Amino acid sequence: MAETYVQRMRVWFSTDDTVKYVGHLDMHRAWERAIRRARLPLAYTQGFNPQPRMQFAAALPVGFTGQAEVADIYLNDELPPSEFVQRLGEALHRNRPVSATPVARDLPSLQSQVTGAHYTVEVEADETDAAFTSRLADFMSRSNAWRERRKGKDVSRYDLRPLVHTLTYRGRTSYGHSFDVTMRAEPGATGRPDELLAELGYESAPRRISRVSLIFLD
Repeated sequence: MAETYVQRMRVWFSTDDTVKYVGHLDMHRAWERAIRRARLPLAYTQGFNPQPRMQFAAALPVGFTGQAEVADIYLNDELPPSEFVQRLGEALHRNRPVSATPVARDLPSLQSQVTGAHYTVEVEADETDAAFTSRLADFMSRSNAWRERRKGKDVSRYDLRPLVHTLTYRGRTSYGHSFDVTMRAEPGATGRPDELLAELGYESAPRRISRVSLIFLD
């Protein structure tokens, strides 16, 4: 089927605590409503049930914030990036676009290019710095870390250890112990910091998780 859009606008944006419990589908609908309020020329798919042509690089898990999220918005008319950012930012309010730029229409989908992500994690833990860093080191020295992930009635088993690329202690914050982690995203298995916290023994501990950036091919 022939493509009907004119411009593919790539947008970088951040989210904060006010929307971290909004699910991906609700976030998608919020963006569509904001784009309509901004009167931007959003393109739709063809067929009996047209869908807005928007593509987020990776769903942000509920409870996480994002510092450099990425989305492609497909438009029926060309717009200067500055005008697009201004109009969309005024309509989005709590998820203001950071920047935008037109990209080639024939680029691969954003989702297919994501290979991982960098996160900053803060967790409440009543133990010394030495004891906490020892937990991190013990995990990295392991050869595997098998876990189960449930989706409805289906249960999949996967090895978390190879999905954790780097793990670096940052020290204490006002919230608790803090560390940076880089996690891989592979077909059928994507590393998540909340799964890592569970494996470290902090499954129920209060935490703050921020996705600092996504990692793409090339």
